[in-house]
Amino acid sequence: MSAPVPVEIGLLRAADRTLDRQASRLGKSSLYDSRLQVLEATASLIGGFDLQTFHSKFSIVPCGSIATLQDMGAAVASAIAGLPMHPALALSALAREPLSAQDRRAAGAHHTDFRLAALLGRKAAELNPSGRPIVDPACGAGILLVASAIAMAQGDRRARARWLAENIHAADVSAAALRGARLSLASLTHDVGAISNMSGRWFVGDSLLRPLTEWRSISPHGFGAVVANPPWEKLKVHRHEFERAAGCERHYGQAHDDVAPLAYLTERADTHAYARALAARYSLAGGEIDLFAVFTELLIELAGTDGGISALLPAGLIRSKSTGRLRKKLFDSFPQLNIAVIDNKARFFSIDTRFKFLAVAGNKGPIDDRAAIHLTHCDADDQRCVETSPAIIPVAELQSLRPDLTVPEVRSEAQWQLFSRMSRVGTSWDTDTSLWAPDFSREVDMSRYRARFRSGAAAGCFIVVEGRMVHQHRFGAKTYVSGSGRRAMWETTPLGGARVQPQFWIDARDLPTGIPERAEIIRAGFCDIAGQTNERSMMAAIVPAGVVCGNKVPTVTFPRLLGEAPLNTWCGMVNSFAFDWLLRRVLTTTVNYFLLQSVPLPPVTPTSLPGRRISAAAKKLRELDTSSPGTRTAWRMAELRSRIDLLCFNAYGVSGDDAAVILQDFASLDRSQPPLAGERRSTVTRDYLLSLMDYDGKAAATTRFEAAKSLGAIPYISSQNGEDEPALDAVALA
Repeated sequence: MSAPVPVEIGLLRAADRTLDRQASRLGKSSLYDSRLQVLEATASLIGGFDLQTFHSKFSIVPCGSIATLQDMGAAVASAIAGLPMHPALALSALAREPLSAQDRRAAGAHHTDFRLAALLGRKAAELNPSGRPIVDPACGAGILLVASAIAMAQGDRRARARWLAENIHAADVSAAALRGARLSLASLTHDVGAISNMSGRWFVGDSLLRPLTEWRSISPHGFGAVVANPPWEKLKVHRHEFERAAGCERHYGQAHDDVAPLAYLTERADTHAYARALAARYSLAGGEIDLFAVFTELLIELAGTDGGISALLPAGLIRSKSTGRLRKKLFDSFPQLNIAVIDNKARFFSIDTRFKFLAVAGNKGPIDDRAAIHLTHCDADDQRCVETSPAIIPVAELQSLRPDLTVPEVRSEAQWQLFSRMSRVGTSWDTDTSLWAPDFSREVDMSRYRARFRSGAAAGCFIVVEGRMVHQHRFGAKTYVSGSGRRAMWETTPLGGARVQPQFWIDARDLPTGIPERAEIIRAGFCDIAGQTNERSMMAAIVPAGVVCGNKVPTVTFPRLLGEAPLNTWCGMVNSFAFDWLLRRVLTTTVNYFLLQSVPLPPVTPTSLPGRRISAAAKKLRELDTSSPGTRTAWRMAELRSRIDLLCFNAYGVSGDDAAVILQDFASLDRSQPPLAGERRSTVTRDYLLSLMDYDGKAAATTRFEAAKSLGAIPYISSQNGEDEPALDAVALA
């Protein structure tokens, strides 16, 4: 998926062009410096301060007369006047230091969109009602400080000037970036002296390495609010990115020369030295350092005993195993932590629209048993962000359910209560003593072993199973047609017509130790590429003996549970809507072992009556999928799948009303099925299941299901199968 153009860039495009035209007239070698001079002139017009005094105070040598600069500034001021953002926010966005795509990735720098800045600024103001000093230790062009100042600096012109002079603190490694922050904040006042006093205490350098004593010297009791959008990258040097930044034309995965460039080795050594310095300074630093994690530790340090933080952080904070200690530190420091989950559908950044991140805010204070997370979701239009009502998650209850403190993405109080109940009822399988203790394996790495793959069958070779070949209860869901790499063509097999036609084979002698033996037994496998909004997130199937699975299809056996029946039971349970809904609350884009085992299974054993029924239904599904394509086969498979879903709902204690909540989460179901009259999309699977349950809306669900059935709709048909299904005959369904 290509990266979208951020909304902010579109809104500022005309102003940016105007600024470039005006700046280029100054004739300086540095267009960026010329842009800053024009923006300073713009700020003087908006704020009402004297530009000549400003130049004198900050030793700026103008590249044109004051009149010329002010004319240029007037053109820019006119261009931003009608925008749906405060002029000072527009100035900050226009003052950003230009970075190449490689530099941006290397630094983990994602400029803060004006809507996010306004959201974080409002939160900072709410956390700091007395208007105590605030700081941004990774300031850039200052948009977060500007947004906070707009929300906090109330009163007349003199009061605002005084507050700016005494309470705004900033730090950044780039003096040029801080110049942009200064001019943006200057547009909020007429008082050059106030701006001089304010910026005179700013710090040019690495905030992470600045001694805490220096921070305390400028705010002895800590800051009232700390705002930040810190770098989100791991601290490491990628040779591929390094060589691209140096001008080498190369594609990802291309082999490197045997001898690494001296500049690369030097930068890598410098990075390792920097990592050691951070590890000595921060308790959360160690191993492969996440810059956002050490920055977050700094934010906590900088906030006063009752001070607040308002920060933009990656969603890995609440999901990843590696951020467990950081989560604990946050929950141990903030009695109420507000976390807003935000995705990029509103085009804040030039990254995938599915990418998620967080606005995290809270005041430090003593922790007791009332400590809670207020979890919201944030929607946005082209002008502002709006949060949903919070789900209140007590930290003590979260820890009892999820000892790693990963936070489930529930959208309401009702969803949290449902998640909590199902988690308590479910069976943990993440310990060696669990009956369901798994033995996972990534059998063959598709990249590392690519040179050993063959394009045809031969004696002693195994079929290589790729992720697209595995779907829910389906092994052989797609067959290879032609091509290679991203141009490889695959064909979806119809329900009842599953078959294995691979792209690759591999000789058993070329496999890692122990894998040929594993490949000779039946086991379960699942596709580990997934997403919260996919049609289905968990896709597991029985993997027969005689094939080997690529790394995107991890396989699993259960040493305490021998035979095929437990594998069938497990596949049935994890493919159920109930388990899938729980998984979607904690999922990112990969079903890794850590996340998968953090979701409790239904409390079902393979030898129990529900376990035997699930196993039998899953086994029959596998048999039917290789019998014959057709409507009757599709309906028989739907009936078996509904039987499994009802057994799993019952095991988790899910009522009909609960099931309606769960099924509402699967908005992409039934895309290939005909919708009811006047509706955009079919809901036949949801209506079918609810018609089988004790549910207040059972009668309505039954009516809808019968109407859908008369149109030829069939439940549980994956969208990838819809186009391959035979024509559906309504008469045949009677």
